[in-house]
Formats: sequence, structure tokens, C-alpha cells
Amino acid sequence: MKNILIYFILLSTSLHAQVDTNLVEIINYSIDSKILETDRNYWVSLPSTYNSAYTYPVMYVLDAEWKFSIANALEKDLSDNGKIPQHIVVGITHPNRRFDMSFSTSKVKHTGEADTTSFNSQNSGNGLKFLNFIEKELMEEINEKYSTSGFNILVGHSLGGYFCSYILPIQKSFQSLQIYDPSIWYSKGEAITQIESNLSQNAHCTIFISSSGNFENQFAYHHKKIEELNQSLNRFPNIQNKYKTYENEHHNSMYLHSFLDGMSMLYKGYELKKGGWKTNIDLSIIEEHYKQFSKTIQFEFSPPVNLYLEVGETNFHQKKYQNCIEALEAYLDLNSTNPYAFELIGDAYSIIGKKKQSLKSYTTAYELSPENIRLKGKVESIK
Repeated sequence: MKNILIYFILLSTSLHAQVDTNLVEIINYSIDSKILETDRNYWVSLPSTYNSAYTYPVMYVLDAEWKFSIANALEKDLSDNGKIPQHIVVGITHPNRRFDMSFSTSKVKHTGEADTTSFNSQNSGNGLKFLNFIEKELMEEINEKYSTSGFNILVGHSLGGYFCSYILPIQKSFQSLQIYDPSIWYSKGEAITQIESNLSQNAHCTIFISSSGNFENQFAYHHKKIEELNQSLNRFPNIQNKYKTYENEHHNSMYLHSFLDGMSMLYKGYELKKGGWKTNIDLSIIEEHYKQFSKTIQFEFSPPVNLYLEVGETNFHQKKYQNCIEALEAYLDLNSTNPYAFELIGDAYSIIGKKKQSLKSYTTAYELSPENIRLKGKVESIK
């Protein structure tokens, strides 16, 4: 009990020293924006097994102050279990979210009723500059700092969803837009007008739109505009669009469900279902699966690094040692610091009688983990 108490005291101290949630490190950055003429903060969470030898898609989350924690936690759980790729998750904060994510001054409320007081030139209309900041400054900095693949997702809820919708014809950086219960009512549906007037018939994008429940018809105008957005997008042949309503969820509670369904829609077919130890799987099956997925999504996605290790283990247990070696060699090409992988490949080489290769693998494993007595014994047994 005393040790547990000490642990939580240390954890509490750590949390005050850095932005951190769920024991996953969140890195807090500041960027001197020339476009916005001010410093802006953003947060970054890396994949749990981040390796600069590998490239990662990037997920940008608007309204980070409210939505980054849930989006990041869900992404980590899904990606660590192989349901979606691992992402670099970037949270975009907003000193004034209305100013950042609107392109005009709205004269209506979410009910469709006139509103001449809520929105003015001081708190709205800076959306174009904000988009330029994201594409020309923030994304450039992320690409310089980290190993990115070029596949980018923008997640927006409420006013952020309206922002995602409005920028569709003019943005140049996002392959997917996740649009959750968007405020399409803003300025009488100007995002729809923007799309219908300026979106090219050749534009490609994967879009997930969701809406909350329309309880007692209180939000009829809000939902009417979201449905109009969906209908408008369906007229564009190269826009892959899915729309879902959560009848039992309200404006804020539906974010979790939207994220799960939006990622499932975007990455349908990504997961390679492996089954148990008896599954017949080798390097060629891995490569063919992700080749077909890349063709479907029209962007090249490599297999998850740890999948090679899992397949190596599976083939070792099945006594398919050559398949084991091939998978582990592919893994070690991307992660050459894992002593367990070197030991396992050493075991496989030893069993098939390749003592020289086995000794080399055991030696590398022992150099990486010199305190491991078992590895020391394996090295000495071959010498």
C-alpha cells in the first residue's frame, strides 16, 4: 500500500510538470504564427511504439481543450489493437473558437431564428486565416518534427464540423474529414453554398457526417441543415460520404460514438484478422492484405510494425521456422532494438541448424539486454 501511495504521489507531480492524460505523454508546443500574428499552442501525442523509421498518418483534432483527450484515448485503443493504423494525434487549441472556425458573421441561431447579437466582427469571421495557419504553418511544422506519411485527417465537432464542411472545396491537405453534429445552420447554411458553388466534381475525400438526436423536435433547423449537407455531398461522385444519426445521444455525448463509427468507416478493411496460434499466415499474406487496402483507400499504407512480430511468433509456435524468420527479419528492419525479436529469430535459426546465424542473433539480443542471464547462456552454449 505504501508503494502504491508513493507511485500516485509521483504521478501527481508528473502531471503538473507536463500535459499528460491516461499515462500517455502529451507534448505541448507553441508556434509563432505569422499568419495569425500571435503564438498558438498545440498538443501532440505519438504512437505508443513511435519509430522514425516508419511513417504515420496524422489526425488533427479541433477544439482540443474539450475533445483531444477522448479522441486520443480512442485512437490509442483502436490502433494498439490493430483496428486502425497508429496515428500522430495533434490537438489544435482555440483562444476564441468562434473567431477561428467561422468565415462570416451569422445572423441566425441554431434554431433558425434571427440573431443579431451573438456574432460580430470581433468574435467571428477568421476562418480563412485559420485554415492557412493549419496548412501552411502547423502542418509544415508537424511534418518537419515527425515522420509523417502524408495521409491527414481533420476531426471537427459542432462549430468545428461546420469549419470542416466549409473548407472542403478549398483545403489541399486532408484525405478525410470527420464531421460530427456540425453547426451547418451557421449563416443560414453557407457551408452548403460554398460546397455547391466551388467544389470540383473531381474532388476526392472520405467524409463521415453524424448528427445527434432531435429531441422533441427542438433542433429541427439544425438537423435540417445537416441533412441538406449530406444530400449535397452525395451529388459529387468522388466524395465517399457516410451519414449516421444517433437518436439517443445529445450534441456532446455523440462524439464518442461518432469517432468510433467514423474511424470504422474510414479504415474498413484495414485490420488483418489473425485469429489464434493455428492461423495460417505468413509475410506474403500480410503484404497482399495491405496492398489491397491501400488500393481501396487510394493511399499507400504499410502493415503495422508489430504485426510482423506477432506473425513471427505464430509461425514459431506452428514450427514453420522459415516463415517465422522472414516475418521477424521484416520486423527488425523497422525496429532493430527489440532483444526479444532477436532472441526468437535466434531460436528459429538454432532449431533449423543454422548455428552461425543463431549465434549472431543471440549476441545482438544479449548486447541489447546485457542483464538477461538466459541470453548469456544461449550465447555461451553455441560458442
